[in-house]
Amino acid sequence: MADLLCKVRYFKIGEQAPKNSCFKGIVTPESIFGGAGSYFNYCERYVDKENTSLMKYTSRYGFTYSDDGYLDTKEKKQTFIDKGKQSISKQGSIVYEIVCSLADYEVASKYDLTGQEQFAAVTSVILPRFLTTIGLDPNNVSWWQDFHPENRTSTSPHPHIHLLFFEDEPTHTFARSYGKLPKKALYKFKMMFANEMVKREDQSIYKDLFNDINFSKRNLLDNIKHTNFDKVDSLKDLYAILPKSGRLQINSANMAPYRQEVYKVVDKLLESKECKDAWKRFGESLDKYEHLVNQKVDSNISSRKDIEITKIKEQIANAILSGKKDFEEENKYENLIKNVNHKSSDGTKGQIYKDKDIIRNRLNHRNSGLATKRMINGLLAKRQNEIEMEIEQYLNQNSMDYNL
Repeated sequence: MADLLCKVRYFKIGEQAPKNSCFKGIVTPESIFGGAGSYFNYCERYVDKENTSLMKYTSRYGFTYSDDGYLDTKEKKQTFIDKGKQSISKQGSIVYEIVCSLADYEVASKYDLTGQEQFAAVTSVILPRFLTTIGLDPNNVSWWQDFHPENRTSTSPHPHIHLLFFEDEPTHTFARSYGKLPKKALYKFKMMFANEMVKREDQSIYKDLFNDINFSKRNLLDNIKHTNFDKVDSLKDLYAILPKSGRLQINSANMAPYRQEVYKVVDKLLESKECKDAWKRFGESLDKYEHLVNQKVDSNISSRKDIEITKIKEQIANAILSGKKDFEEENKYENLIKNVNHKSSDGTKGQIYKDKDIIRNRLNHRNSGLATKRMINGLLAKRQNEIEMEIEQYLNQNSMDYNL
């Protein structure tokens, strides 16, 4: 059984209340924050019949915690209510609710989540980050959170919180889905909450997990840094097709047509003997973390591994792309004919090559692949044409007559 259960719903001003909320009627600002004309009908045995608004229902135990801190005076609470009513006064405005429940108080004690203060410490940390990941501006969102020691439909203690938020100025970010948050948004929240549970359960284990992830990542990047990219198959072919101008960054628009080919080279590099062991360990360190997080919710919700792998592959891809300039400098025509970087077939270094066929044969010998031969022939032919044009321009400029 999962230690953490979460569900999400939303209330839309001017529309029927959700069926699973136990409220009836059309949602209004008064339904949410209280006042005359409330359509909510909460008549539970432990709820006073006067308390017919969502705000009053959630704040039955302890002080309400909000983005402005604890609403521990009548003045603070009234200010928050007035601000909330104004923010959701427009037709179609939405209030979102996330309910987080722990299995029982034994489970809650394991994570030191037994009351409002502890839950508030968690929500105040994760909610701003969560809002950013789902496309909402934390500076344009107000929220409040309250703790309940038992479930509405259960007689056994069932610690849980109601966390509600709304935009101060509606942007209709999720208007196309009629206000409903995507399922992946709930997964993100559960993952963030579960991460805090891992941290609260044992700080030393949490620290060791991330030390292992960071160490294995640094080790992998260090191995890549000291790997000779020239040994990676298809790297030269990649450099041959990349654009001659524009931004060479993997996520730039300039690289969109070549992105797949770049990542093929990245995968080849990670599979090389210099990197494969470090790459494996990095994946294993992420697996350990994901196992602990997923254990809390009894499902595969953590996307940390995918995120980290995407980030490190982007980093390696950019390193490969940044090497294009050095590669071209090393292999430009002037250096090749001077044999600056390569030995001749008889082992002599520094000999001046003037015959392009000798250069072609020497380079083809290094890599006999058809694609490489085509690239070499193309580059040499192009450079030969450029030289001939430069000579022609020089002769024309100096107006000299030459007899062949």
